[in-house]
Amino acid sequence: MVAAFSVYFDTTGTDATPGASTDVDALGPPTLRFKTNDNTTIDSVDPVPIPAAGTNYSYWKQIYLYCDTAPDTQVDNIKFYTDGTGFGTGITLNIGDEFPTHNNASDAGYEVATGTSGTTGDEVVAAHAGLTGVTDAFTFTSGSPLSGPSISEDGSIINAIGESTNYLVLQLAVINTATPGNKSDETLTFQYDEI
Repeated sequence: MVAAFSVYFDTTGTDATPGASTDVDALGPPTLRFKTNDNTTIDSVDPVPIPAAGTNYSYWKQIYLYCDTAPDTQVDNIKFYTDGTGFGTGITLNIGDEFPTHNNASDAGYEVATGTSGTTGDEVVAAHAGLTGVTDAFTFTSGSPLSGPSISEDGSIINAIGESTNYLVLQLAVINTATPGNKSDETLTFQYDEI
C-alpha cells in the first residue's frame, strides 16, 4: 500500500510533553500561522509586530510528518523545501539546523515555545535546547532541498502507522524594513523515498 502522511505540530504543555498535537488539515486547508502565541488558532490575533529596531520573532513551530497509512516496506530519506520566494523584505522564515527527537514513543525534543504574547517570541537558538543554529528556509528549493527532518524510529525508517519524523523547528523573524499586513501564503513541501 502507498504510504500516507499528515503534518502535525505540537503546542503548549511542558518540555518533552506537548499539551496538544494538531493535524494542520484539521485547521481548514493545510495551514500554519506564525504569531506571537503558542496556540493552534488560525486568526489575526497576536501578529508579529514590526519593530522600530532589532528583531521580533514569532513563537516557534515544531512540526513533523505522522504516518497515517503504512508503506509496503518503508519510508526514509525525508527532504524539505520551499519555492524560494519568501515573505518579502524584512521577513525571514528560519528553520532549525538540527531535528529534535520525536517518534512514536518519545517527545523528548519538544520545547515549549516562549516569549511575550503580542510582542515577540524568544529567539529559538537562544531558548530551544535542541538547536544550535538556524538557516533561512527559503534557501531550500526543489533543486537543493534540506535533508531532513531525520527519523528516530527503529532502523531510522518509517514502516508503521503512528511513526513519525523528528521535529522540524520553524520561526519567523521580522525587522524594521518589513511592510505591514497579512502576507501571501507560502507552500512548504516534504518529499521522501518509499519502497
